[in-house]
Amino acid sequence: MQLNWLYSWNVVDVASGLLGWLAVIGLLIRQSRKQERKLPIWKVLLAALAGLFSFSFKIPLLGQNVNIALLPLGLWVLYLFLRNRSWPDYRKFAWIGFAANYLFLAMALLAGFIQDSLYDRNDPSTYLAHLEKAKLVAIHPSAREATFEEKLFANTLGEVTAADMSDTLEWHYESVREDGAYYRQERFPYALLGAEARWGSGLHAVVYLEADGMGLLLATQDRYYYYRSEKPMLKWGGGQ
Repeated sequence: MQLNWLYSWNVVDVASGLLGWLAVIGLLIRQSRKQERKLPIWKVLLAALAGLFSFSFKIPLLGQNVNIALLPLGLWVLYLFLRNRSWPDYRKFAWIGFAANYLFLAMALLAGFIQDSLYDRNDPSTYLAHLEKAKLVAIHPSAREATFEEKLFANTLGEVTAADMSDTLEWHYESVREDGAYYRQERFPYALLGAEARWGSGLHAVVYLEADGMGLLLATQDRYYYYRSEKPMLKWGGGQ
């Protein structure tokens, strides 16, 4: 089995998650050393995990959706099971678990800030950093014969600028009317497959190229990015 080391996973999220869990484990160890009665480590972890469960609600904050823990449901359930036995021994560990919700919230917000600082979502080269396996595919009969050349595309990619797509509906209207200027013409008849984003960004986009070869459309999970260049990004004709 061959591993694809260029697969774009979110290294910032992974790092922040690991740091968050290390902080929680550190708090549990610290509290465990303070306890007069030594408790089995698996029970301590179980109490903390129970405290982690909560009633929460999701809100948009600083450009991302985050969960805000409101009610410590897991802590209440743990209390019902242990109230007549060893609840005082495990209470603080359960509260550490509940407090971990806010620690992870803070880490997620920090990770989002670092992510945006390292990987510019408005830069097309972020999504098209690795072109070694890129392949051009015609996805509409109106597409002219064209060839993808990595060097030509990469050089032109550095010169593209963000453009307006306010005429999209007009184009679509003209493409379906028999007397329309673009009848049976597809505005983006090419797809670029196999291109990969910068390592560690966790970003993915479906890439389309305009019929004249000078327009680039990136479709991400939450929005579209449209760019134009002053010269074609493709070489016209076959012989790839």
